[in-house]
Amino acid sequence: WTAALVAGAALAQTPTSSGVVTKLDKETQKVTLKHGEIKNLDMPPMTMVFQVSHAKLLDQVQAGDKVRFKAGMDGTKIMVTEMQVLK
Repeated sequence: WTAALVAGAALAQTPTSSGVVTKLDKETQKVTLKHGEIKNLDMPPMTMVFQVSHAKLLDQVQAGDKVRFKAGMDGTKIMVTEMQVLK
């Protein structure tokens, strides 16, 4: 296993968290989320700016959307790797 495969496998098993999109910045590929607890990162509820792993994630959402998302560590950065709008 390479480090990339191990990291990919770990992210695949990442639990989802819920939040609300408060701001999008497509130019810098960042999203601001007011989120609940992120258990895998031992993070309490707060509002925070996250880098996204793929710019296309930002095409699916807009400010005010309630979302489920996965976030994990990518080196020293916390990154959103998946995001889905809740209906």
